[in-house]
Amino acid sequence: MEFHQLQYVVAVAEELNFTRAADKVSVSQSTLSHQIAKLEDELGIKLFDRSSRSVHVTQAGADFVRRARLMLTDLVAAQQSMEAFRGLLKGTLRIGTIASTGMIDFASLLAHFHQRHPNLNFAVNQSGTYGLLKDLHAGEIDIALTTRPSDPPYDEIDFTHLADDYYVLVVPPTHRFAGRDEIDLAEASEERFVFYSGSGSLYYTCMAACTAAGFKPNIVCYSDDAATRFSLISAGMGVGFFPQAEARRPPFHVASVRLKQTLNKEIVLAMSARSRTVPVATAFYQFALEWARDMGLGNPGA
Repeated sequence: MEFHQLQYVVAVAEELNFTRAADKVSVSQSTLSHQIAKLEDELGIKLFDRSSRSVHVTQAGADFVRRARLMLTDLVAAQQSMEAFRGLLKGTLRIGTIASTGMIDFASLLAHFHQRHPNLNFAVNQSGTYGLLKDLHAGEIDIALTTRPSDPPYDEIDFTHLADDYYVLVVPPTHRFAGRDEIDLAEASEERFVFYSGSGSLYYTCMAACTAAGFKPNIVCYSDDAATRFSLISAGMGVGFFPQAEARRPPFHVASVRLKQTLNKEIVLAMSARSRTVPVATAFYQFALEWARDMGLGNPGA
């Protein structure tokens, strides 16, 4: 079993097409097919079911692909570790981030980190907290900026506080709350809400706040896309929760009002035990904490 064979198997599993997989790893299709057939002969089991029209991963193949990804991650980490000993930091940082990182300017954070380590490349995966934690656990990303999950427990992942952001209620510009400095959330019990979808942690955070205020929100639309929710609220469809940092620069004409209840969004750095062996991930981890401290964002590292 050879390193390049593991790469070829993972590429085919991701593309489900031998031609596209060959392009992805920059070899000819015949070379890729020969190497995978050679590996299957060595293992004594089929990894893929092929036909003239489709490619499917077998049950054994799916297990092998999962293990191959982990082995490739370990090999890359070993290579990066040796480069770190030579005073270099090379390779690719696979980083995940939620769409809204509150007071953290993710683009500037990553750009400044790149200035310190110009030989690095980056692969950025944007998703919800739970999707990113799943990818981190599977070894598909090295580190993630997420909100702190309430459940289920993640025994193999460590969370380090980076910054806090607080929610406000965003309303149409002519709404009865527009112009007020602050409201009690209970005052919004009869409002229509444009809400986060149930697939992310922010849904549960905001739903819990409504429950604590004594009402179940009347949700007329679900969306995790901030621009969509801003546009619908601007058009008068309802009201919605947003982190205050995001509400300060809305892309549409809306108003925002503070809540008497403290509704907190905690941004954390998430790292698995495996990712702590990846030099580029640990370097970014330390840099992000320094960045947050320099920005005066609470007590990073707590």
